[in-house]
Amino acid sequence: MIDFTRLVRNKLFFINVNKDELVLFAFLAVYLISWTLLAAFLPLSTELDSIEQVVWSQIWQWGYYKHPPLPSALLHVLNSLFGGPSMGLTAFASQSCNVVALIYVWLLAKQILSRKLAITAVLISSLIAYYNFKALTFNHNSVSSPFTAAALYYFYCTLRYPERTSTWLWLGLVSGLAMLTKYSAVLILASFFVYIVWQRLWTDIRVIRGLLISSVVFMLVLSPHIVWLADNNWLPFTYIHNKLSVSESRLEIFASFFINQIIRLSFTLPLLLVVWYLSRKGAIKTAMVHSSESPKADHDLRFLLTVLLTPMILAMMPTLLTGSPLNNNWVSAFFLPVGILVAKCFFQRLDETQLLKNANWLAWVTHIAILIVFFGGSVIYPAAVGRAARSNFPSQALAEKVTEIWREHQKEPLAIVISDTWTGGNVLLHARPEPTLFINNTTEFIDNSTEKSPWVNAQDVAACGAFILTITLDNVYPPLFSQILTKGKFSVAWGHGPRGKDLHYIWGILPPLLNNATCRFNASNDSSVK
Repeated sequence: MIDFTRLVRNKLFFINVNKDELVLFAFLAVYLISWTLLAAFLPLSTELDSIEQVVWSQIWQWGYYKHPPLPSALLHVLNSLFGGPSMGLTAFASQSCNVVALIYVWLLAKQILSRKLAITAVLISSLIAYYNFKALTFNHNSVSSPFTAAALYYFYCTLRYPERTSTWLWLGLVSGLAMLTKYSAVLILASFFVYIVWQRLWTDIRVIRGLLISSVVFMLVLSPHIVWLADNNWLPFTYIHNKLSVSESRLEIFASFFINQIIRLSFTLPLLLVVWYLSRKGAIKTAMVHSSESPKADHDLRFLLTVLLTPMILAMMPTLLTGSPLNNNWVSAFFLPVGILVAKCFFQRLDETQLLKNANWLAWVTHIAILIVFFGGSVIYPAAVGRAARSNFPSQALAEKVTEIWREHQKEPLAIVISDTWTGGNVLLHARPEPTLFINNTTEFIDNSTEKSPWVNAQDVAACGAFILTITLDNVYPPLFSQILTKGKFSVAWGHGPRGKDLHYIWGILPPLLNNATCRFNASNDSSVK
């Protein structure tokens, strides 16, 4: 029989892990499975950002009107492999990104700390809200974490081994992928250059050569997206400009921002209490750090402070200068070095064995508490009292009703839905074969504008037909529906009792035009709901 433990210990996957590290991997595996299963079976719908990715991942391209393409491309691959989108698959994708990010945090921590302290650093990081319940939403913030963590790791490795060409190649690759995930990655990359200038590393010819190698790879990875941007009038930058051009009270923005960051770091408090507990019990190491390690220790501290503080400061500059909005989630990937920094500054003089033992059980207990509080408060409680919440939005009931109406009037499978992102995306989440969403506010007739959904246009609607769906508060047909012969209304219950409400929808069917081109979206099977 194959001894898998021995294989792992003998550098399987090029990693020589010990017993403590195997426990860490088991923790991450249980973490991933728990969040995936609970997210798959408890809620009725998911977050708006996740729904948006379900829509964008239908036919992935080299850019979207708001963001770069990599998250949508990753979800497109998963959906193709597993037969279409689902809440469980979306949660798995998002939390897998989180787990990969924590693994890279561990790899970086091993370069700076002892093996036991490196595990403790990962456990600290996992308790930051961005890396547990906030990571459940599949969006550009959560997907940027693994690529940002990888960039931090490979940048550190290039500083230690600047002569290794392969490390510079990896740095260029993951930095390019980070930019293809979220443009804010440029702030992390800026911290690399700040550190190089600050430490005068530009005087080392090996560093200059390595930066050139990384830059070439970076541009090669990014080049298809740049071509797409040029061909599409730089749409994401227009979106970013419009977002940042709104001026608000600087004091209110910063107050809300800092309060939220403190709250999202607060789950690390149990592990910080370990320091106090062990100090009181006298669990202090007697061995002192050798003086020969001091230069490296200083280098590591400066590195961690630079890559942590530089992106944060740069992210706040537009708000400071112009009063632009500052979303609390935009800095989610910037907190990756926090656990390593805390372990380095406060834990190194403590008994590492006892510290890790306490950190392990505290991490397990805290994560179980986070799971209970999150799903209890956001899913179970609203469902029990009947309150209309995003987690119990009747997405499957909506998809079933849309499919039922389409079948009554059309023979071909439903290929195109015209609606807003949230409404249409919830239909796409359950309808099979998965229709395509033409994002339109449905208050005016289709105007051939494809900026929000360039994968479908008016010609496709003529060839395939379309189901138009919009919610209405006054139960009156919008002007668009005066041009549609087949139309109607229906309602879906959202929640129940005094805290619930009925959602009133107006629908219309645009039949395929006769003698038109074959619908390129139609599947061979009849439409159904999973």
